[in-house]
Amino acid sequence: MDYFHSLIMGIIQGITEFLPVSSSAHLALYPKIFNVHSALLDSVSYDVALHAGTLVALVVFFWKRIMVLLGAFFKGLGSAEARKTRDFRMGLFIIIATIPGAIVGFKWNKYIEETFRDPVKIGILLAVFGLVLWLADAIGKKTRVTGEMNFFDSAIIGIAQALALIPGVSRSGITITAGMFLGFKREDAAEFSFIMSIPIVAGAFLLEFKHLIKTASADGLGLSFIGFAAAAITGIITIKFMLDFVRKNSYVPFVIYRVVFGIVLVASFVKW
Repeated sequence: MDYFHSLIMGIIQGITEFLPVSSSAHLALYPKIFNVHSALLDSVSYDVALHAGTLVALVVFFWKRIMVLLGAFFKGLGSAEARKTRDFRMGLFIIIATIPGAIVGFKWNKYIEETFRDPVKIGILLAVFGLVLWLADAIGKKTRVTGEMNFFDSAIIGIAQALALIPGVSRSGITITAGMFLGFKREDAAEFSFIMSIPIVAGAFLLEFKHLIKTASADGLGLSFIGFAAAAITGIITIKFMLDFVRKNSYVPFVIYRVVFGIVLVASFVKW
């Protein structure tokens, strides 16, 4: 039965990581809602294995763009002329945006995970930050493109990414929200949100991978691989869907989902 739950959780991760609905919230809630008693499936290490799957999805989907950014960045390290290019600056902005989340995650990730995995807290955060996403979508100018990004923009979006360590906030949701508040188009905010997540997700995976290998049994590694593969496959599909969707539509459907789901969680788990 654990293999079935691992498959479902991998699919959930692959979908919710790239929709602005908080993958960490859904992963934290799944064992509680469906009464799954598995130390591995309800652990941070397993979460990281699933995030590795969505990391693979990102790398596969954005492979050409990643190669261009890496080439421009390393070329710029030795050439003043190359440092003037948009691709070099974009690589630099991704690094800047990664720093706040890396610091917060390194210092307080365990505390955050232990403190905010309560369904009522997750429900409140889902609803509140869903409404913030709606506000950004409603009042943001949505005229800027990522080529116009500056150091201030990348720092603000990076700080927003640090908040996403809290289940219910949503990493893609809060960074897209920040991007739209800064005036970026929906699709540009989404694409930068996805690409900028690659370094921090890769770093988290590397930190937890050794622990996962040491503590997991052969059966546990099998469970992790199933979740990893499911997250990777569904992640690629969801990235394409999301980028196509926001070119023509607003984020209102995701806002409605977050608010309704949040209210249901609070009503179901709060002790009246």
